[in-house]
Amino acid sequence: MVSPRHMRFTRLFSKAMVPKPPPTLPRFNSSHQLNIPTTSSLQVNINTSTTTIANMSSSTTASTPPALSDPDVPTPLAQPGEKKQINLLRGWPSPHLLPPSNLLNASHTLLSSPDETQSKFNFNVPALQYGPDPGYQPLRHSLAAWLTQNYHANETYPPHGFPTLTTAEQICVTGGASQNLANVLQGFTDPAYTRAVWAVSPCYFLAVPIFEDAGFAVGNGKLKGVREAEDGEGVDLEELERGIREVEGGKEWPEKPVYKTPGPHRKCYKHIIYLVATSANPSGITTSLSRRHALVQLARKYDALIISDDVYDFLQWPVLPSPTTQSSKHLPLTTTLLPRLSDIDISLGPSPHDLALSAHYTRAPRSPPSLSSKGSPNGTTPNGNGQHHNDDMADDHQQDKQSLHPDHTIQDLHFGHAVSNGSFSKLLSPGLRTGWTHSTPAFAYGLAQTGSTRSGGAPSQYCAALVHEILSSGALEKHLTSVVRPGLQKRHALMLETVKKELVGPLGVKVLEDNRTGAECKSEQPALFGGYFLWLELPETVPFTAKEVAERALEEERLVVSPGENAEVSGEGAEGQVGIRFPRHLRVCFAWEEEEDLVEGVERLGRVLRKMVEEAKEGGGVKKVGGEGLKAFK
Repeated sequence: MVSPRHMRFTRLFSKAMVPKPPPTLPRFNSSHQLNIPTTSSLQVNINTSTTTIANMSSSTTASTPPALSDPDVPTPLAQPGEKKQINLLRGWPSPHLLPPSNLLNASHTLLSSPDETQSKFNFNVPALQYGPDPGYQPLRHSLAAWLTQNYHANETYPPHGFPTLTTAEQICVTGGASQNLANVLQGFTDPAYTRAVWAVSPCYFLAVPIFEDAGFAVGNGKLKGVREAEDGEGVDLEELERGIREVEGGKEWPEKPVYKTPGPHRKCYKHIIYLVATSANPSGITTSLSRRHALVQLARKYDALIISDDVYDFLQWPVLPSPTTQSSKHLPLTTTLLPRLSDIDISLGPSPHDLALSAHYTRAPRSPPSLSSKGSPNGTTPNGNGQHHNDDMADDHQQDKQSLHPDHTIQDLHFGHAVSNGSFSKLLSPGLRTGWTHSTPAFAYGLAQTGSTRSGGAPSQYCAALVHEILSSGALEKHLTSVVRPGLQKRHALMLETVKKELVGPLGVKVLEDNRTGAECKSEQPALFGGYFLWLELPETVPFTAKEVAERALEEERLVVSPGENAEVSGEGAEGQVGIRFPRHLRVCFAWEEEEDLVEGVERLGRVLRKMVEEAKEGGGVKKVGGEGLKAFK
């Protein structure tokens, strides 16, 4: 399906290419005043000397714009007589959940208050300059304190406990979770030495192109899916270990990186394991504490790096029994956060792989070989081909090409086996493009040595300074407890009730209602949910796929939903590989559309499903429609 924008483009170039003068624009006089009223009562008056901001109420929320231009996820305006398009694929926060007043106040502070190190200027100079490689230092400190407050040990942890403090040295400021995923792959993998990326499947579908850009694709056998276990506690560890062993034994692998020389500030891992450990996108599952422990142990055994997108940890809430139940106006985290995989890994200290790397780089430099009376180094004797019989010489020569750092300690080379990939996109605003990692200090420093970071300084320096102002003032916590979590809690309740009414009861669709797993799922406590999505599963008895449902929903109801095949990792392009398929699943988002449209969207989906079930009962098969329109939304 060709978009109207592309049709206009085609018509334009079908005409004669006759240049036209640009349209005459009214001249903007400095005495003119531009008034921009909005639903949040923000009025900006622009003239030659003043910019005033009046009567802005932080309690007033903006309405969703009728259409936002995004070539990947278009939302065209409805034509006369057409239904409004409802997009339950888009994983964005509603404008109601954004904090414009907080950002405005933080910007005013930065641009009107001098930094203590640059007092002769009336603005924050470091915020507008290139940043240090690991990121804006005040944010690293304030963020470490905030994370320590939220990730704290409790009685459910094993006897050896966990580190209760997150330090600034364990934090690296990033350009958001997606940008950082690319940076981690860039700095800590080698496409010849790193055996494979293992992505827990169903997978966040837009992570796949990032892996492909780094040389790990399904087609070349280096991107592989691994299932979530049937017990519902997270990744299937038996399948993962079996796959790793098969890959390790399938060929002779190089003993060191081929295309990269990472040391001593970075290392290349043999395997990458990618997942969303809390409120997974799309399945919603939160990996249990016991499964987290076992996964870390497996990563340490096989020299793997776990990359966990921990973007939903702070977006969890008790499930409301009904959307008519009054949502709390103040909703702090009501559950103790499970430790991050990076917490567990750090608590265990250096792995054997860390110790081996440290022994290599910190060994004492060797003395240069001396010539014996026979003219041979170290007294060895050449054979007939002029080669020496000393078997260790070639290996020693190769090792000594690496720089030695005998002054380094094990802590300098303790990279660990897990990194937490955090983001402010869903806590504050995606437009900030700012996030962080939590890891060992050595890994954090190594990540900061990525070439693009060293050239331009830490990404998002100004936005990182904004976030620090919001975080340190307490405004972030207030925004989460009074706006974001209550808003998502209500939206989730509205969609879940409608799903149960329209899809579960009459049609047999399955949906996860409590994303706690393992020992954390206690029946005496209210159900807990988090994230942005519901993962719907069609009954096995229906003779059609979720993709066909999504195509019909778009064609007949102007409803956009994501078929399960979008979350698949393995299969396409890999010869002889069956892959992990989700032909009966649909992902729907409750964070973006207006509340009434969430209800209407699920009702439309119910109408489509009922119609397809009736068609199947009549024996003629279900009506097929073209799927080209759906492709525009991937």
